[in-house]
Amino acid sequence: MRPLNVLGLLLLAESALAAEPPANPQAGRPEIRLAEPGSPASQGRFEFGSYGRVNVASDLRGGTGRPSNIVSHGPRIDEESYTEFELRREDDWSSGFHTRVVTSLALFAPFFHFSGSVDQRIGVRNLYAQANAKNWSLWAGSRMYRGDDIYLLNWWPLDNQNTMGAGGTYRIDHGQSDTTLALHAGMQRLDDGFQMQQIQSPIPFGVTSTNVTVLDRPRTIETFKVTHQVRGNAGRPIFGSDTGGLKFIGYAEAHQLPAGAFRDTTIQQDKPLPSDWGVLVGGQVTFYTGKRDTYASLFVRHARGVAAYDPLAVPPTFAFDRTTAGAAETQVALATNVELGPVTLPLAAYLRWFRDASPTETSLYKYDEGAIVARPHLFFTDHWGIALEGSYQLRRHAFLDVTRGGPLTASIIKGGVIPFFSPAGRGTFKRPQFRLIYNVTARSDGARSLYPQDDVFASRRVEHFLGVGAEWWFNFSSYP
Repeated sequence: MRPLNVLGLLLLAESALAAEPPANPQAGRPEIRLAEPGSPASQGRFEFGSYGRVNVASDLRGGTGRPSNIVSHGPRIDEESYTEFELRREDDWSSGFHTRVVTSLALFAPFFHFSGSVDQRIGVRNLYAQANAKNWSLWAGSRMYRGDDIYLLNWWPLDNQNTMGAGGTYRIDHGQSDTTLALHAGMQRLDDGFQMQQIQSPIPFGVTSTNVTVLDRPRTIETFKVTHQVRGNAGRPIFGSDTGGLKFIGYAEAHQLPAGAFRDTTIQQDKPLPSDWGVLVGGQVTFYTGKRDTYASLFVRHARGVAAYDPLAVPPTFAFDRTTAGAAETQVALATNVELGPVTLPLAAYLRWFRDASPTETSLYKYDEGAIVARPHLFFTDHWGIALEGSYQLRRHAFLDVTRGGPLTASIIKGGVIPFFSPAGRGTFKRPQFRLIYNVTARSDGARSLYPQDDVFASRRVEHFLGVGAEWWFNFSSYP
């Protein structure tokens, strides 16, 4: 409830700023005026935007429907509910600068209806200020710092940072093409003994104690990105399209973790944690036709050391020296969407090779995995249609499956039917969209063995998901 009250107050403030001043400024409230032309601020406005999805589903056995993916980036047909609200202040200054102040709050499932608690799971996703000029920009604060996503997998395969820091861009215009350089540096820290620890310590000259931080080692991340775009025209079409273009991206990250010590409070002894580091390099090539949302993207990336691990997760294993030296990840991903008349065909696939830092040859954290998914849409009218989704997921671990012999291999096949209503018209990415969703999942024996023995997924070969849902996005800076 509290974030909604804050948004309400800010919206009321916008109304006050836009209101006409009272006829008598002395009649009980101060006069509020917009800046006059020629003053430092020429015009300003508040903008509201949102991304959201809300689903409720049954497993057709009396329980609720739940996601059934077994790979790191599985299809989103049975994903959980999630939403973000953004309030943004935009100002154009007479000096020629444009500034933007962004606040984005997220609500994570389960919502009140499935918890009975008003203590909702709330996250600050964006809280930053940005200044733009003709060919450069600067920003500072807390930000989801992302590139292009793969919608069907709900995944940002190249750059996806969540840090508190700062960054900037510089754009070079070449006429029919342009090059943009982007730099960013930020920090993040998990409330976990891997990065942060607080203990009770006596207060001097008192009889009580207080929390004292004895471990504080945030991860620092620097990113560098070069984007070069080439646009076609009637005189120089690109792959036969005079409205299309090509986008080339080069990307790199550097990660650092400082040294620290974890206090074992049972024996009052410090366990040293060494400093750690990692690097990531990658690239992207995208072709788009400029007509509807037809495009194709190829992503490649390779990471080593601590950069091979999600910054929002703790590495589960380490090398002998308690670092992530030796860890490596390589990913190749593809995303396409073709729209012709009443038919659209989005498709996505990826392969991932991951090796943890453990020196052992066999480990559950050494694995190869991949997924492929397609969701063709057929529009019966401009607003009503049906989508069919099919997908396959596979993961093979460097770990012996003693029951079946050979490496532990898990796979699932998913198929779904999605009748939908699209008020905004035809298109894969037209939103809002209202849906009826049916999905069925078939698990292999290896897939069932990944779950705890008391989890129903460990015993069910077939899983059903029948639900209704809606998804929307509008006027949102993170999803332009």
